[in-house]
Amino acid sequence: MRLIRLLLFACTVALCPAICAELPLIADAAHDPAWRELWAQLAPGKARESAFEERRYFPFRRDPVILTGEIRIMPDRGLSLHYLTPEQRVLIADAKGLLLRDAAGRSHSPPGDPRARAALAALVDVLRFDLPELQRSFVLRGRRDGDAWTLTFIARDRDLAAALGTLVLTGERARLCKIEMIRSANQRIEVLIGETHEDAVFTADELSRFFR
Repeated sequence: MRLIRLLLFACTVALCPAICAELPLIADAAHDPAWRELWAQLAPGKARESAFEERRYFPFRRDPVILTGEIRIMPDRGLSLHYLTPEQRVLIADAKGLLLRDAAGRSHSPPGDPRARAALAALVDVLRFDLPELQRSFVLRGRRDGDAWTLTFIARDRDLAAALGTLVLTGERARLCKIEMIRSANQRIEVLIGETHEDAVFTADELSRFFR
């Protein structure tokens, strides 16, 4: 339950407006000369596996709360977050909803919360870089600086925007480096993406452990 409470906090943060306002609007990323090549490289259809470190900053703590784990994404199976520290847990977000799996492999559905379900479903679309779905659901803004890039995603639906806040993704070339959710200068969440395996092939054991 602690994991769900942490995730709900992550899904309700709001980005500082100044960060969004200074980035140019991307009206049609698929045909925009500044973005179309990058987006083709980030496009869906790939299974990915990445290590991550999640840092949660709070105004009442000097040091961030740090979680580590692995992200696995399959276009037809959804998103799997395998938290390794501070405790082992697997959170699966797919077309059927949310599923929690403990270190012993026991599975159960977390208490129904439409905000968490909607926010995590949107996060899956973002991490898959499913452009048609993203352009239907989000207002995109971004900036290119050589090989470096920054993208922000603001949900068009008011309820989803209230649940998800605004996501900021930064990367270099075709590599996603960081996901940020920012409430203020001293209250934010950073997800640092480590080594990523593109076109990952998961074993039968991994499929059963990390997906359903």
